[in-house]
Amino acid sequence: MSGDLPDRALRSALEFAVGIAAAGSRLRPPLPYPSGLKPYLRFQRLPVPALTTVRSVVEADPVYLKRLGTVATTELVDEVGMLWLTRPDGWREQAADVIAQEATEAEEAAGATALRTEERRRDAAERAAMRARLELVDVRDEVERLRVDLATAAAARDRAEAELAAARARIAELDSNARRTARADRRADERVEALETQVAALESDLAEVVVARDAVLADRAAAPPVDADRLRGLLQEALSLTGGSAPRRKRARRTPIPVPGGLYGDSEAVAEHFLRTPQAMVLVDGYNVAKLGWPDLSLEKQRDECVRSAEAIARRWATAVHVVFDGATVVGAHATARRLVRVSFSPEGVIADDVLRAEVAAIDPSRPVVVVTNDQAVVNDVRAAGANVVSSDTFLTLARR
Repeated sequence: MSGDLPDRALRSALEFAVGIAAAGSRLRPPLPYPSGLKPYLRFQRLPVPALTTVRSVVEADPVYLKRLGTVATTELVDEVGMLWLTRPDGWREQAADVIAQEATEAEEAAGATALRTEERRRDAAERAAMRARLELVDVRDEVERLRVDLATAAAARDRAEAELAAARARIAELDSNARRTARADRRADERVEALETQVAALESDLAEVVVARDAVLADRAAAPPVDADRLRGLLQEALSLTGGSAPRRKRARRTPIPVPGGLYGDSEAVAEHFLRTPQAMVLVDGYNVAKLGWPDLSLEKQRDECVRSAEAIARRWATAVHVVFDGATVVGAHATARRLVRVSFSPEGVIADDVLRAEVAAIDPSRPVVVVTNDQAVVNDVRAAGANVVSSDTFLTLARR
């Protein structure tokens, strides 16, 4: 408690507290101070009754009291007032000693001391006012900075509002587009369902066509094998056409399948063109193809692989294929009608090459014939008879695609 100090002894500190509150109230923004000091802000000198009230208000606000202690100087506040404001250890005893000493000296130098004290206070007040003005300049600068920041924030807010309005318009546009897209999607789904129904119907029709095609190919392949006597007769006729004995009668000459422009030689494109030609009969030199394609297998497995390759060609392009192997007396050899191709073996004493020549001669000259072989002698003879030739290598390449 500081009640042992008389209020009059604290006049300088109390008037300093009121002066600081008055100066702070004029700043913008104003500095905080206890509201209880507001009635005394206009007082240049506090009346004696007011000292007790101001003292109570200041002591009730320790934050303001501490702030006063940090800015007070001995030029503004006397020694007792400084002790009351700063409150170091033992300040009460020090204040009592100062009061006692001042009471002793008061009568001796009251006038001179009062004058000097007043001058010091006036000077200190002027310096405090100067500091307050400097602080006011700083505050004004800060206010100006705040105004600039506020203007910048307002501009940013305006931009944000414009962007928000644009975003809302874009969202509305996207929403409209989404609704249109949803309607289009529904129409597309309906169209897809209709197309799927049509595709299913087409697939069903295609399956029926494939079955019919396979039946036709099977019928083609089911033709009876050539018997030996007929084969020998055909062979004689073929030999006569390729330079053997003179023919008994003149036959119409077969016309080879023409090669489209831009294609040449034994290319895969030319070979595919020959094999896909409608109504063409494809004669395959069985072992010539089999031994080239599967040299490490047994004869029986070579024949099986060769026939499977021929079936691949027949299945792909609905081609009529006849595979001829040497030797009907070879173990495991027998003429057979496969599902998609015809397979036969040359009669005893006749090689497959001669069977191929005879078949070319026997087939109606109006029907295109393609012979698959690498045997040059056979190639020369069948070409002379108007047949087209596909090499065994190219045939295997196409079958394996």
